[in-house]
Amino acid sequence: MTAVCDTPVKGKMLRATKLGVCGDPILGAGGWPVHVTSKGFVSVEYAAEVDDGEEIDQKDANGDSLVYEPARRRIKLYNVTVTAGRVDPELYTLFTGMPVVLDEDGDATGMRVTTAVNLDSAVALEVWSGTQLKKCVAGSLQRPRFGYFLLPQIIDGQIGDFTIENGAASFTLTGKAIENPGWAVGPYDVYLRKTGIEALMDPMGDQDLLHLDWTYLPPPAPTCGLTVRPPDGTVTEAAADPTGMTAQFAPTYVPAAPDDAYTVDWGDGASSAGPAMAATATHQYAAAGTYLVTVTHTASGSQRFKSFVAPAV
Repeated sequence: MTAVCDTPVKGKMLRATKLGVCGDPILGAGGWPVHVTSKGFVSVEYAAEVDDGEEIDQKDANGDSLVYEPARRRIKLYNVTVTAGRVDPELYTLFTGMPVVLDEDGDATGMRVTTAVNLDSAVALEVWSGTQLKKCVAGSLQRPRFGYFLLPQIIDGQIGDFTIENGAASFTLTGKAIENPGWAVGPYDVYLRKTGIEALMDPMGDQDLLHLDWTYLPPPAPTCGLTVRPPDGTVTEAAADPTGMTAQFAPTYVPAAPDDAYTVDWGDGASSAGPAMAATATHQYAAAGTYLVTVTHTASGSQRFKSFVAPAV
C-alpha cells in the first residue's frame, strides 16, 4: 500500500448545504439539495475542542500507587470560523438560520439578525483547496489534484463582529461542527476515479467529525445565492461509432426557462457551446482515457459533472 502525500495550498471554494433536523440534506426545487457555493471567503478555521478526560491516581495508605489510569483525550467537536469577504445573504442565512430579506422582485438582498435561539438550523460545509504538487502524477488521472475537507454538520451558527471603515469589510460566521451520520455518503459526487465520478466511498458514521482527502474532481463553480439545479442527463457511447470513442450527452432534466441552453466541456480541450436544452450533444475523442465531462447551465452557471471512459482502440 502506498500513500499520497501533498500540501494544501490556498482555499478554492466552499459549499454550504442546508440540513434537516435529522442531519439529512434538505432538497429543494427539482430534488436538488438547497446549498450555496461561494468563492467569496477569506479563510476557514477549524479549532478542535478537546475533552481532556479524567486521570485515576489512587494511592494506598502507605502513599504507594494502588491504581493509576492516565486520562485519555478525545475531540468533542470543531469550532468553525468562516471569514467572508463577500456578502452572500443566502449563505449567511443558511449558516445562521436568520431570516433573509427580500426586495420587491423576491431577490435575496440581505438578512435580519434576531435574538431568537437557533435550535433547528444546521449546514454541512465542504471546502476545496489547491495543492503543492502542480504536475500530474504518473499512473494517476492526468488532472490537477485538490484538497477536500468535509464537516457533515455545523450547528449553532452565528454571525460575528464586523467593522465598517475605510477599507473592505469582512464578516465572520461561527458554528460548532459535530457528528452527522445523516449525511451518509452525501448528495454530491466529489471524486473522479478511473472508472468515473463517485460520492464518498464510506458513509459518515456516528462518531465521524471531519473528512479530509485528495480528489481529482474540481470544485463546483461559484454562484451568488442558492444554486439552481443544473442540467442532468446521461453520458454514453454513441451507437453510431463502433470504436466506443464517441460520447453522447442526452439531457434528462433541464431548468424551465424559454432561453435555456447548456454547454458541454468534454475534458480534452473541446466543448459544445449553446445547444438547446432538448438537444443531444456528441463528441469524438482522439485518445483513450477517463475524461471529466462538465455540463454548465448557461443562464445560472450551475454545473453537473459527468465522466466518460474512452477505450483503447
